[in-house]
Amino acid sequence: EVMEENEIVKRCDLLNEVLWTCSGVDKRILRQCPTDYAKYAGIGGTILFTALMAMLSGGYAFYKVFADDPLGPIEDIHLICAIVFGIFWGLLIFNLDRFMVNTMYSDGTPKITKEELRGGMPRIILAIFLGVVISTPIEMRVFQDQIKVIVHQKQITVAQNQRNGSKDIQNNIAKYQAEIDKARKEWMDAEKRAQDELDGTSGTGIQGRGPSYEAKRSDAKAKKDIYDEVKTRNAPQIEALQDEVNSNRAEITKNVKGLKGFAAELDALYSMDGAALFMARLLVTLLFIAIEVIPTFFKMMMSSGPYDDLRRAEMHRVRVLSDKKISDINDQVNTMVKISVAKNKSKLEAEQTANKDLLNRIAMAQSELLQTAIDEWKEEEMKKVKANPSAYIKTSTTSETNNI
Repeated sequence: EVMEENEIVKRCDLLNEVLWTCSGVDKRILRQCPTDYAKYAGIGGTILFTALMAMLSGGYAFYKVFADDPLGPIEDIHLICAIVFGIFWGLLIFNLDRFMVNTMYSDGTPKITKEELRGGMPRIILAIFLGVVISTPIEMRVFQDQIKVIVHQKQITVAQNQRNGSKDIQNNIAKYQAEIDKARKEWMDAEKRAQDELDGTSGTGIQGRGPSYEAKRSDAKAKKDIYDEVKTRNAPQIEALQDEVNSNRAEITKNVKGLKGFAAELDALYSMDGAALFMARLLVTLLFIAIEVIPTFFKMMMSSGPYDDLRRAEMHRVRVLSDKKISDINDQVNTMVKISVAKNKSKLEAEQTANKDLLNRIAMAQSELLQTAIDEWKEEEMKKVKANPSAYIKTSTTSETNNI
């Protein structure tokens, strides 16, 4: 009767219908209870807006994870993937919240009893976890400026530490290069002195090739050989050390780049100092935890209303019909069993009767055969007696004596 009455009730306004769907109530029953409209619309609204916040949070987190693509930025693809993942994440949280609220035990009183708290504790823990997960990307967006500063400082620190480790290599390169530069300078100075002697601008002041010029030319050649020897010896060392420096620079670039992205910003978020920043983060986290937990506590504190009474009545009706159907099935099965037993019994009795009749006929046949055999034997014996009575009497007497 309850369901028949619900079927004639018109639909409510669109907003209530949507919020009731989000809360997971039986709308056909709830339409009969105007006093409970606002209560379940509020639960549905909380679940809906939590899912929307989760959608934004998940989409932003996904975008931050894949925005710094090492293969190059593909903004359109990142944006589409973030939207798709955000919708998926929002629907997942929506389903979880809806399930938690609708499976909550409530005794129908405004007080939160120990039984309700014990039954709702797993859902409360899950709601707290979801609140933290949803709030983290939002916190990263809220404190983005502070996070960028911390990440940049860490990048500078890492780069500076690795550059300090390369100072010894740079000093060795400078030492080898200084030896080459010194030998080259001595060679170039000797070349200049020989040229000046040839031009007559210094030395003896006599222009032309003379003993003094030849001596200075020999000295310049010796200095050139020394320069070639130092360069040949130091150039491979400088090249090897320069390769090591380049490798260190590449490693520095790689390490600095590794400090970018979602993981680095998440680490920076949890490493922020300052009581004000900590309190701001804590408030944002508590806000989302409260949004997740409130529907659970609200369900515990809800008093039973007309909707709950009608729903219990409907559940009782369905349960009674289910029990009746089970009972009918049991009766049908029992009847089929009894019929089968009766059929088997009749079949067994018929088989027993048939077997008994067969045995009687076999016995009668055996009796007739035995009687016929006796009659035949009697006739044979009569013939023997008639043919020779004295011999038959003698034979019978001897047999009896032997038997005695």
